[in-house]
Amino acid sequence: MSFLLSRYRIGGAVVTFDLLCTFCSGESLKQLVEHFLVWIQPILVNYPLAAPLVFIGVHTLMAVFFLPCSPMTLMAGVLWGGGYGLVVSICAAMASSATTFFLSRSFLHGKIEKVLVQRYPKVAGMLVQAVVHDWKLIAVSQLNPLIPASTMGYVFGLSRITFTRYLMFSGIFMLPLQALFVMTGHSVTSIFTADGHWEIALALILLVLTVPLVTKRIYRKLCQLFGVKNGA
Repeated sequence: MSFLLSRYRIGGAVVTFDLLCTFCSGESLKQLVEHFLVWIQPILVNYPLAAPLVFIGVHTLMAVFFLPCSPMTLMAGVLWGGGYGLVVSICAAMASSATTFFLSRSFLHGKIEKVLVQRYPKVAGMLVQAVVHDWKLIAVSQLNPLIPASTMGYVFGLSRITFTRYLMFSGIFMLPLQALFVMTGHSVTSIFTADGHWEIALALILLVLTVPLVTKRIYRKLCQLFGVKNGA
């Protein structure tokens, strides 16, 4: 699965945050975030059903077009908080995984197989491992923070893993990273509020920033834990 690591990065939202901090003063950045929250809150209140559906739709489209979805996970925490935001984010991730899996398993199967197998030779190795390791391979892909888990439905759609089994284990093993990123997104708003717990927000942001530095080690440990061949 390392063939996708160089293209996708979970720090999209964090990079944006860093750029804003570079080109804006602390006060102007705070005002920018405050204006955004003031603008978005009435929309979320007036459209309690439509807003999450639009979010899920955008998330799914990003996965279909091979765009990283982790910034959307962070945004769910910003928009809806840690509780409801986690529910919305998981629904979005499940919808994205189901869509990419379905496209790969159905009428786009031949085209996706041709593109992925020819362009990324390690996909063929993954498909062989999927026969042996089944759900363990799904676990590794969901728990590795730099693998675009929603887009991985394209790969698993080429395997013999059933649709139900793929969704079930994806839903189980996506929970840890979903919770981490949603809570990080939620805590970021605390930095810009007078009564916010900025210490917690800072700790979570630093934790997210350190993830890319230890990804290879995490990947090796996950492969050892689940008995999956390293470098799949």
